[in-house]
Amino acid sequence: MSPSYRFALLALAGGLAACAGNQKAVKASTDVVDAAPAAPASAPVASEPTLEKGACRADSDCGDGQTCTSGRCVAATASCEPVRVHFAFDSYQLDAKSTEALRESARCVGDRKAAALLVEGHCDERGTQAYNVALGARRAEVVKKYLKDLGVSARIETVSFGSEIPLVQGSDEKAWSENRRAELKLPGEKRSDGGLVAAH
Repeated sequence: MSPSYRFALLALAGGLAACAGNQKAVKASTDVVDAAPAAPASAPVASEPTLEKGACRADSDCGDGQTCTSGRCVAATASCEPVRVHFAFDSYQLDAKSTEALRESARCVGDRKAAALLVEGHCDERGTQAYNVALGARRAEVVKKYLKDLGVSARIETVSFGSEIPLVQGSDEKAWSENRRAELKLPGEKRSDGGLVAAH
């Protein structure tokens, strides 16, 4: 037998012996054991359920120019404007028409992500100045409370102008009914007295 052939046989035998000393045993669970513990199997990663077309969980699920509203992607209504609401004579109670208008205003304030809102209270020309300022303040406050109850998160301030800034000139029921109002103003818009609504 040649020396090189003999050397090859010895090397092969040594390799087999080394392998035999490091045998792995297979358990019934199919884990491989060799003196080191097997790594635990990783749990499957739960994936988020796929949203159907037009559905959303947040604004980021929607395309440009859309917002997530009640789980659906809808066109953003940044062009909306909060509305003016009117009151009955000598009253600061909200009627059905006013509450519906304020629900639309609440959605608008949310869509525009306004940080602040001003509610102005106004009265018609009847009554004393002090009485009308107090009534205008109650009108502004009831609108503020209703908006907060609807979930408006913007900081809401109120001001009463009494009967000092009529919307319509005149001394008849038509003019008076227009002047008994609460007006909602967003930051940067002009107040009825000409000042600007502050952003914060």
